[in-house]
Amino acid sequence: MNDNSPGFIRQLPSALPGLALIIATLVVIRLWIEPWMAQTVLFGIKGWFVQVLHLNYILLGIICGLLYRNVLFGGKIPDVLVNGFRLSRLMIKTGIIMLGSLYTIQAIVKLGSMAIFLIGGFVIMTVIMVLWLGKVFKLDRSMTGVMANALSICGVSAAVATAPAVEAKASHVAYAIATILGFGVLTMFISPFIGHALGFNDLQYGAWIGTGILNSGQVLAAALAFNPSIAPGTAVSVAEIWNIMRVISIPFAVFAVTVWYWSGKQDAGEGKRKGLGTLLVEKFPVFVLGFIAMVILTSLGVFGDVGLKDGPPASAIIKMLRVWMTWIFGFGLVGLGGYIDFKEIAQAGGAPLKLGLIVGTTKYVLALLVVILFRDYLVAI
Repeated sequence: MNDNSPGFIRQLPSALPGLALIIATLVVIRLWIEPWMAQTVLFGIKGWFVQVLHLNYILLGIICGLLYRNVLFGGKIPDVLVNGFRLSRLMIKTGIIMLGSLYTIQAIVKLGSMAIFLIGGFVIMTVIMVLWLGKVFKLDRSMTGVMANALSICGVSAAVATAPAVEAKASHVAYAIATILGFGVLTMFISPFIGHALGFNDLQYGAWIGTGILNSGQVLAAALAFNPSIAPGTAVSVAEIWNIMRVISIPFAVFAVTVWYWSGKQDAGEGKRKGLGTLLVEKFPVFVLGFIAMVILTSLGVFGDVGLKDGPPASAIIKMLRVWMTWIFGFGLVGLGGYIDFKEIAQAGGAPLKLGLIVGTTKYVLALLVVILFRDYLVAI
């Protein structure tokens, strides 16, 4: 179901039970569990859970969500809670729009040609690699097209946007999403440990996961797990601007894969299909436009000073927005955990899963190596 569907407002009251569970979960984590972890002495180390395991409200929220689904609910969110958990997706998108308040146009321009080159290079490389492996594994042509954009850009959004253009079945999209979630669950939890072990700062870590992790929600979770602070220059601000630049490439990637699909299809048939323009208007992530609008408003000084490095401190409005974002993202990521279904991930086996793991791992490791190689040339904003 689309978060913006006509029945969304009417269904809002039915979302209250699920929202109540999500909100209660995060309140308990932030007001009681986090302070307890920070003070608990284990193995002679005060705050062992935080200092060694790097646990914070983001990781704990995701873990609670997946435990709800896979243990407490037996693999299926109860009907009474479904709409509340579905609404959590809108929270993540709302939070990403609000992240636009961390940037100004002038600061984004400072990212320069290197960021554009790296992001564009990884998108093109991933698409080519998937199309080649799809042929090697003899995957259905529609399945390969969906996987190409899902693995190269932003996971679920790109898979959904590409599916109608390449005549993909619902099962193709489901396989792609399950593969992405399976790989993403792993990278979401191990990335903060790798980043800390390598001594990455927020800039280096954000550039790595903003390029190497497959799905937007997982990029967000991994960034906040590394550093839960929200401010210019923190891991989440770096990762999301790199990720947003990747998401913006959706129209171009859909166009390229659509051309590939129909040019190589032996029997195009006469079935009805939407034009490319209609497809992009319907499927392009609206939250990206909201993010861009927020950046423009911030650049015009609508919310006061942003608090960029070497500039004036952040205004009261900006500080308030950042506090709101920590809670909005927290709620959204508890819900994200509720959509991690271990059974669905296991069912994605076979050739699609092999292709996804090969490409995902290659992209993840290569992005890490590139950041290590160019770590001194990355531009902070």
